Order: sequence, then structure tokens, then C-alpha cells
Amino acid sequence: MSIGTSQVVAANMRSFIEAVRRKAAVVYVGSVKEVRLLTRTKFDIKARAVVDILAVVRGPGMNPREATIEYSSFDDKTPMLEGGPQYQLRPGVKVVVFANSFASPIPPGYLLQGSRDELLQRVVAFRDALRQMSTDQLRVHEIDEGDRRIQLELYEKLYSYLRPSK
Repeated sequence: MSIGTSQVVAANMRSFIEAVRRKAAVVYVGSVKEVRLLTRTKFDIKARAVVDILAVVRGPGMNPREATIEYSSFDDKTPMLEGGPQYQLRPGVKVVVFANSFASPIPPGYLLQGSRDELLQRVVAFRDALRQMSTDQLRVHEIDEGDRRIQLELYEKLYSYLRPSK
């Protein structure tokens, strides 16, 4: 059985498709308040971050002031795993989180971290890439035109929140 290279996608690449961000029930911007180590093995670090929510862009109607994220991490003693995703969250770091809930015991579907400017650049890159996707590219990203419109609106809301004040 022969499979073309266009059909072969690594398992960790799934987190980079637009459908992962589209299916997130909760999307918010926050600032990491504290980080706790939960467990450590020689292969992985399980951690939990408490995040002060600065803006909710998508959610079930309630807007809590804090959220928790459980995630996989790494450090000098525990190297980064191939296939990720892993994060090194620190207090004060800004995040944009695409998750199932505000208190998710599973890792977020997608997480961006950095300064406000770095987050803004990533959101603009997502928005611009989504605008330019062909019908075939939308299919690869497991979304349709309706999903594209919804995601573009989401990215515009994120952009409005993250852009520098005048």
C-alpha cells in the first residue's frame, strides 16, 4: 500500500491545524500568576499554572477571573520531548489559551505565550494565513468557509484586545 507524502502527517502536527483552535470552547487572554510542579519523571514534568484572565474571547457566558492549565513542561534535568507540545510557563508571562474549559485537567488545545507584542504578531499571522487559505488548504485544516468566518472574527477580537493603546 502506497501513501503519498501529502497524506502523511506527524501526530504532533495535529495541534497546528486550524480545527484545533476552532473547536476550542474557551479562548482567553491571561497572565500567568503562579506555576506549580505536579510530578516529575525522567521524561516529563507535569505542571499546573494559575492564570489571571484579562479577556475572554470565546466562552460559555461566565467570565471567571482565574483559570488553571495543566500541561507538560521541561527543564535542564528533563529534556524536551519530541512530539510536544510542552511549555515553560513563568509568572508574568502573557498567554492566549484555546481550551475546553477554564479549569482544564487536560492540556490546552493550543497555547501561545510571550509578550503582548509577540502574541499580537502570532494572532496577526494566524489571521492572515487563514484569510489566504485555498479551499484545499481549508480541507487540510479540517474547517470550512463558515469556520473560517468564525475564526477570523475571533482573531479580530484578539487583535483588538492585544493591539497597543493609542
